[in-house]
Amino acid sequence: MATWLFQGNPRNFAINEYLRAHRDIIWHVKQELLSGEMRRGDPVYIWRAEGNVPGTGGVVAHGTLSGPVMVRPNENVGMWVRNKPSVTIQTVLVKLDDVRLTLREGCLLRSELQADSILRNLHILRMPGLTNYKLLPAEAECLAQLWEGRKRRDL
Repeated sequence: MATWLFQGNPRNFAINEYLRAHRDIIWHVKQELLSGEMRRGDPVYIWRAEGNVPGTGGVVAHGTLSGPVMVRPNENVGMWVRNKPSVTIQTVLVKLDDVRLTLREGCLLRSELQADSILRNLHILRMPGLTNYKLLPAEAECLAQLWEGRKRRDL
């Protein structure tokens, strides 16, 4: 079983609104080499890029892959701000079980992950321009522990 990190950029897509409104989501699979490794039940973390708001990037949702990689109709065409993808791009289904868009809700900020001795080596921190990342086992375990340990903050 692999653990995945899928990135969305609010400059291109209304990610906050999409994640708030849906628990069953469709995500693009742009790194086709990885598509053959994605399996139903694999854990997935959703990473929100900073976009135009520095300090807001990081892990904002968790779920599991719930369907196969394949080309599907893009029902969320209105959510795209710019760079609307091709209708032939592969996608995967994700069932979200936890969405935390703010620090108060318990998101994990990019700056926090950069400070962690294991997570500072995440591929997304070195090559932030991709959409899909496969985590190493140690990264997946560390991220799961941080995510579980971070529930809603009473601020």
